[in-house]
Amino acid sequence: MSLSTLGSVSPLVSPSSAAAAVSSSPVGTFLQSLSTNTQVVGTAWLVSSALFTTYSTTAFLQYKPPLVAVTPTRRKDQMLVHPDDQRSNFFSLSRPTLLTLYRFGGSLLLGLLLHPDFQIRQRLHETLQAVPTFGLSALFLFVANFSNSISLSRIGISLTYTSKCAIPIITALLTVLLDGPTALPNTLALLSLLPIAAGIAAASWNAPTFERMGFAAALVSAASQSALNVTSKRAMMRSNLTGPSAQRVMVAVGLCITLVVVAMQNYTNQSTKHNDSLVVEEQLKRQIPPVWLSCAAFTAYHAEYVLSFMFVKLVAPITYGTCDAIRRLSVILSGRVFFGGAKLTKLNIAGIALALLGALSYSVTTSL
Repeated sequence: MSLSTLGSVSPLVSPSSAAAAVSSSPVGTFLQSLSTNTQVVGTAWLVSSALFTTYSTTAFLQYKPPLVAVTPTRRKDQMLVHPDDQRSNFFSLSRPTLLTLYRFGGSLLLGLLLHPDFQIRQRLHETLQAVPTFGLSALFLFVANFSNSISLSRIGISLTYTSKCAIPIITALLTVLLDGPTALPNTLALLSLLPIAAGIAAASWNAPTFERMGFAAALVSAASQSALNVTSKRAMMRSNLTGPSAQRVMVAVGLCITLVVVAMQNYTNQSTKHNDSLVVEEQLKRQIPPVWLSCAAFTAYHAEYVLSFMFVKLVAPITYGTCDAIRRLSVILSGRVFFGGAKLTKLNIAGIALALLGALSYSVTTSL
């Protein structure tokens, strides 16, 4: 049974029918209890993101097909072109765009198919009904994902996530603007955000290669993620949707936005097709990764974001932003384990300790 079944049947049907569907079996009751357990959902979200998503996403973005053998009849500019290049020309997309398309399309498909019941038409109708409520959140979801993919492909994990250290702070500022100061936790809890941000910056800093477009994309992703943290919770409270249902609505809108971007990129590629400046490295970046890696990428995304939207409904936006910061630290560390990197310096180790102390301080002070 998929992670999307952790939520109950969509409340758009009716609260009574949803409750009946969930409690119809001991398994359903058990899964429902897990889906409302903050510790279980939060831990599952962190682990799935740090391990499954980190590996599949980075491997997808960095994938390069095997090079073909050199023959006497092959021109120099053809030596590195993969046999599947005709497929790439037909669907010539940048790797970040392709990843975003796979993520949204695959997640929508999983959200519609993997469910305790098989009423796909009903769920599709419910999804369309909820689009106006989640339109703004879906836009932030698209921008956060697309710009994050661009950043990862250009500047790597360390600098991408270093630039996102301010997400809890940005979330706090947005909360003040939208809900007023009364929505914030106490002063001591807010002060705990500072060592968390500073600690993650120190833990992830690894003399990364700076690239302006990649760094700008990371900053845009951070701001969009902060806005998503706030707006998605408000939308879920208004609609009373579960995490899996909210995820399904937002990826449906995100998929539509991505298709528009795909059409624009294909038009641009066709108009510049005669340009000889398209080097072999760019051709390799446009090769389509294997099926298993593509499936892993969108399955990991679906699991992570279903758990994310379940968690955001259970906790305050500031708490979510703080846990998100710790999750990003886990992503940075697991990224180094999976894909290598420089040995942790004393600054990195001190940053890890500072971030963990900040998280502990936040947990203690919010209960005061």
